[in-house]
This record gives sequence, structure tokens and C-alpha cells, in this order.
Amino acid sequence: MSLFKKHEDKIRNRAKNNNSHRIEYLLSDKVAFNVMEAFRNFKSSLTVSIPKKQSGEGTVIVMTSACPEDGKTTVAVNLALMFAFSDAKVVLVDADIRKGRIARFFHRKSAPGLADYLSGQISLEDVTHRYKENENLSYITCGTHAPRPYELLESEEMSKFIEDLRKKYDYVIIDTPPLLVVSDAIALATQADGTVIVTRYEMSYLNDIGKTLEKLTFAKANVLGVVVNDYTVNEKLSYHSDRYKYYAYCYDSTTEDHK
Repeated sequence: MSLFKKHEDKIRNRAKNNNSHRIEYLLSDKVAFNVMEAFRNFKSSLTVSIPKKQSGEGTVIVMTSACPEDGKTTVAVNLALMFAFSDAKVVLVDADIRKGRIARFFHRKSAPGLADYLSGQISLEDVTHRYKENENLSYITCGTHAPRPYELLESEEMSKFIEDLRKKYDYVIIDTPPLLVVSDAIALATQADGTVIVTRYEMSYLNDIGKTLEKLTFAKANVLGVVVNDYTVNEKLSYHSDRYKYYAYCYDSTTEDHK
């Protein structure tokens, strides 16, 4: 068995074993304080990490991970919502045309969506939906399954799509498939202002994270940092008050000094 085949099997088994533990939720006043605070800190870190844009241009952020089940989509959806809480106009785009899950968070069907728009079957207005609980947040689902998703994402239509969204929104958050499974994220990371890698505490392999960084660096993508999802602080090592223990998410820089 080849090393690549072994790696594929490891990823597939990990996804199978963790499906039963998947939790999908949106930030609200019912979410624990530490989770809300972690996302607030995450948003603030991104805000100061991204170069300031010219007037009238929105910021594009690509979210990816090394493997499935790292919680990437949950982080992407709630990051978009956190930006919306601060009165920014935000659009969340599901660019995982193969297995997009953003529609589930809003209790909608995946199609029609991005793939249908890129193939010229429907207008941008018809695939853009507004989140009823916060009008600052819009979202676009993945759409109908396409035979060659990568070609759609690297097409001129996709480039124009991103530029159109830049003009309409302050932030464009794009959720992409795991990078070690398919290379779709590369097609978008090179067009974004920054890319964030989502990992899962005690689940993600350092070797996989390293490979993901190498792929993005080779493509000359601007890697903003790494999110450690599902992180639990060891009580014996924590000096914080109880309400600050058990952060669900934390942000770590991947600048040259910290790699």
C-alpha cells in the first residue's frame, strides 16, 4: 500500500469516527460566554492582521483545514456572524461544491447556489440569502454538485464573482474543502487577502498542518494564522477565572518567528 493511500485511509477513518460528535450551532446569547469571547478575540486578531484595503473594497478571507472534521465550517460560519455583530456587511460563501454544509446551519437546501451561478444558470441575487436573525449577514450555498469543481473555482467567472462581492460587502468569508483531500482551496487562496487554517485539538496531526502550510506557501497565499478548534485548557495549568476556562477556539500566529 502506498504512503498516499495510507494517508487517504487515515483521513477517511478519522472522518467516519468523528461524524457522531459533530455539533452545528450559530453564535447567540445562548452560547457559552467563553465561546463567544474566543470568536470575538479571533475576529479582532484577523482585523489587525489583514492589510488595510482601499476605500470601497471588501476583505476576502478563505477558510480551510488539512483534513475533514476539524470544525472548519462551524468556525467559518460563526466568524462571519461575529463580523456581522459589529455592523459590518458580510457574505458567507460555501465553495465546497462537493460536500458543502453551510446550508445546514440556516436550514436551507444547498441548491441552487454557487455552482449554479458560476455555470450561468441563475443570477447572483437569486443565490444570495439573508440571515433572518441578523440582516448584516448574507450567505451563498454550494449549489448543485458539479463534475469538475476546481475548474469552476479557478474560472474567470469565479474571479469576477469575488470582485463583485468585494464591492458589495465589507467581508467575504469563503469556506473551502480540506486541502489535503482536494486542492480547491488553492484556487481561491491566491485571490484572497488572507487564508486561515482550522485545526482540531488533539485530533490534527502536526505533519498534516505542515503539509497544508507548505501547499499554501508554495501557491504564494497569505496565511494569516491557525485556529485551534475544540481546545480545552488544563485546569491545573490555568490561572484564569472559571469563566475563562475551556475556550473552544484560540488563535495562533504563523508569522516567520512563530512557525
